[in-house]
Amino acid sequence: MPKRIVRPSASKGDDLDKIMLKKALGYYVEESVEEYDENDNVTKRRVSMKYVPPDTAAIKAVLERESKLRELKGYTDEQLAALKAELLAKLKSADADGEAKR
Repeated sequence: MPKRIVRPSASKGDDLDKIMLKKALGYYVEESVEEYDENDNVTKRRVSMKYVPPDTAAIKAVLERESKLRELKGYTDEQLAALKAELLAKLKSADADGEAKR
């Protein structure tokens, strides 16, 4: 039976932060191996703990996000609104360039 993969939605930023932090720090996962007989009954079950080491890409992403958040905390509401308008303009410009290349 295939495992079902559940991915968090992009709207759940807190969950994504927790996942990235977990991946950046490393974690343990329980792994089980089962053996079946000819009647599909479980004859042996081995459960072990597997260590997943820290991921350098996740460490880098977490550190970059933290530094950006610290940087943004010093901004006033007006500065944040101006930055938002600037970034939206860049996105529209990039989207227009992409449409022109098609």
